[in-house]
Amino acid sequence: MDWSPQIIVKAEDDISIPSSVTALKTFSTGFPDTKATVHCIGSKAFPFCKEWATEGGHKLIHHLESTKTSQLHYEIVKRTRLPVAIIAGTTVFYDDISDYSTTKMFGADTIPEWNVTDKIVNIKSIEKTIIFVAQPIKVINKLEELSKNCIGQDVATEGRNSSKWGSQSVVMDGKVYKQTSGIFNMIYNWDESLFTNFSSKTANKYDTVFGGSSVTSTMALLEAVGKDTSKVMGHVNAAMNEDWDGLKGIREDFLEMIS
Repeated sequence: MDWSPQIIVKAEDDISIPSSVTALKTFSTGFPDTKATVHCIGSKAFPFCKEWATEGGHKLIHHLESTKTSQLHYEIVKRTRLPVAIIAGTTVFYDDISDYSTTKMFGADTIPEWNVTDKIVNIKSIEKTIIFVAQPIKVINKLEELSKNCIGQDVATEGRNSSKWGSQSVVMDGKVYKQTSGIFNMIYNWDESLFTNFSSKTANKYDTVFGGSSVTSTMALLEAVGKDTSKVMGHVNAAMNEDWDGLKGIREDFLEMIS
């Protein structure tokens, strides 16, 4: 399947710039001889994105700082009929992943349910490092079906200004259960059969710098709820220094940390 790669880059602060653009640095490994569209949110990482896009002949789109990744996912899918690969800027490619194929609406990896605190639980969710959207039109049609009874009318700028794709919460038995933001989590939690979970073969072809777009605030948030971030930070430091082998194992350490 021919994928149109869409890379979303956002660096919250200067320290996060190196770990927010690892997808650009390793892109030729994951998608050899392929042109990408880079969506740069805000100004921090823009100079690097501009230089990379210019040198490689890639397309660059600059978005306002206020643009949310989940809203941008919606905009990308809504505006295309072609199969798209939505890629987080924090992705690191170890192998060619461009031959991925699925017969479902989209393919992705998942994050298991985990306790943020004793009373706040994030339910199982789509992991947003790479999402292969094989059937964009069907994704949008499904979203319209699921949200047809929502209050308010759809507007042309809904993707930018609506909170419809934001995180959702419900209280049960004294705990708050949160569904992570995004159109893909909305579909996944409605009907898991509409998506394909990555095999270990596919998952081993890439990794991600967890929290790489906002290293300072992410680690501070995790530490504030009692998580030991030392192992994960070791991997983040490796990625910042382009030590891609040193990044390996971050997913396992991240899942151990949040369990």
